[in-house]
Amino acid sequence: MPAFLKFSPAFKRIIFFSCFYFPVSCQVAFPQSSDLAGYSDVYGKIRGYIDTLEIIDTHEHLLNPALLRRTQILDFFLLLNHHYYNDLISAGMPASYFDTLFNGNISPLQKWKRIEPFWDNSFNTSFNRIAGIAARRLYGIRQINETTVERLSEKIREANFRNNWFDIILRDSCRIRYLIQDGENLGENRDYIKYVRRFTPWLNVRAKFTIDSLAMNQVEPIFTLEDFVKSMEREFVTGTEKGMAAVKIIVAYNRPLSIDEPDINSARRVFRRLTAGDEGLVITLNEAKPLQDYMFHKLMELAGKYHKPVAIHTGLLSGNGNNIRNSDPALLSNIFLKYNRVNFVLFHGSYPFGGELSAIVKNFPNVYIDMNWVYAISPSYSKRYLSEWLETVPVSKIMAFGGDYNIVENIYAEYFLAKQVISEVLAEKVMNGYFTSGEALKVARMILHDNAAGFYGLP
Repeated sequence: MPAFLKFSPAFKRIIFFSCFYFPVSCQVAFPQSSDLAGYSDVYGKIRGYIDTLEIIDTHEHLLNPALLRRTQILDFFLLLNHHYYNDLISAGMPASYFDTLFNGNISPLQKWKRIEPFWDNSFNTSFNRIAGIAARRLYGIRQINETTVERLSEKIREANFRNNWFDIILRDSCRIRYLIQDGENLGENRDYIKYVRRFTPWLNVRAKFTIDSLAMNQVEPIFTLEDFVKSMEREFVTGTEKGMAAVKIIVAYNRPLSIDEPDINSARRVFRRLTAGDEGLVITLNEAKPLQDYMFHKLMELAGKYHKPVAIHTGLLSGNGNNIRNSDPALLSNIFLKYNRVNFVLFHGSYPFGGELSAIVKNFPNVYIDMNWVYAISPSYSKRYLSEWLETVPVSKIMAFGGDYNIVENIYAEYFLAKQVISEVLAEKVMNGYFTSGEALKVARMILHDNAAGFYGLP
């Protein structure tokens, strides 16, 4: 050993205690009361500012209010009917309960007795917590249980029969400037609601019946692959003329997001097989893939031609028994590269692929993050990855809220939770010096309003 590295026994003891004991004692340091007070002040300022913002809600599946009043779920089960219902199934509730809970003419208390064992097994989930926030903050019911479901049901029914309940929650309570609706037209003219359109029959085609149905609906014959492409373009143009805000893609519910390069000859062979077959012909996913992939590319060409953004479901799939491998956003890298003039937004924070999403959005200028639904899935995931995304990707590429719910009560509840998560993340970044207070407020406005306005072309 070199002479300058030879230490006395006493000095070695000092080094040993410094290396192994002193660091441990440092890790046990507690925040001072002044730090806590400072955090509270910063959090309060940010949260207060967010409460004043008009926001853009980027994704909902709202039920038509007029139709909702005629359903059998206008009771406490209204708060549970969507995503938490899937948790009840996951906790062991038989699927055969569906008809009773959604269509059966039974009392709220009878419904509660049906679901109570499975509620007790799943009360911990964030979907359950969303229902609890709605019950507590909108209806003054502190806990959903056997003693409160009848009173809660009365309050829900009374509120939803108010003509302006829908707008009170969305416009006044949530301060939603625009809301982007996926699915059913709400049947009422509200200028703040915009729509996305799906092209699922063309992208998921596997049956002769699908092609024949499209021809009948459009009153145009579909004899060739070129006719099939034209039928999709007609639908696209109709959507554009009606103000379609974006193209919505949900193919991961049926197949992986991996899309091969288009092969017109293979696609034509599949198309001819379908049109030449019997009315009941249905082919496998593997057999249909060349045609489905070809139509996906044709849809991307239309999005580029008409300058429409494309929203893609990635990550967790709603419902039970789905294959999460289908919805890995990394499978789309070739599409982002090929259609680099099309803007893509990946929904749901790609849960649980948050790290992959960071790399994708950092790498591709035309790909954006949308955190809709992710607060209801997991507040912890939302907090962790919002903090990471604010360090890894341009802030202009993050859209921070959409409820992905079918009723206004749960949108309100999820936004309440989202405001808490966003405020915590920004307050922590101010406290550790990553952002100034002014930068934190700027970020809040960008991720809750400005970025979505720019992406969807909203005034």
